[in-house]
Amino acid sequence: MWMWGLFLALAGAAVALRGRRASFGIPVLLFLAFCTATLAFAIFYACYRWAPYSMGLSGPSISAADLNAFMCLSREAVGTAGMWTVIVLACSSAVGLVAWARLRSRNAAVRAGCYIAAVLALLVAIAGGFLWFFGFSFCSSQRLF
Repeated sequence: MWMWGLFLALAGAAVALRGRRASFGIPVLLFLAFCTATLAFAIFYACYRWAPYSMGLSGPSISAADLNAFMCLSREAVGTAGMWTVIVLACSSAVGLVAWARLRSRNAAVRAGCYIAAVLALLVAIAGGFLWFFGFSFCSSQRLF
């Protein structure tokens, strides 16, 4: 539900920005909305496929690699949704800061501050994406312990 709410918020923000001067943020918001819907569907599908095995039942034959990926996505569903929310908020705030600097601000110091804050927000998004990818890769790897 959390991811679908985030999807609706992003799509609604893109629709609300349509026709305004800050229309360069619309493709970014639509891309983030598409990625949110895709990730939400992947988590839902992973939980659906992993459910019989998590209860000790057998299901249709699935390869071990796919079963491991489904397990990692379903067990870390809340963490994945939380990290994706952090990434989306950081990217959205970076777009908003750039829009503010380009359209509203006349002072060079304020513009520079907005650009620096946008770069920091993008660094937070990159770090969050790396941490999520590392955690998922570690969970789905063939460990010896």
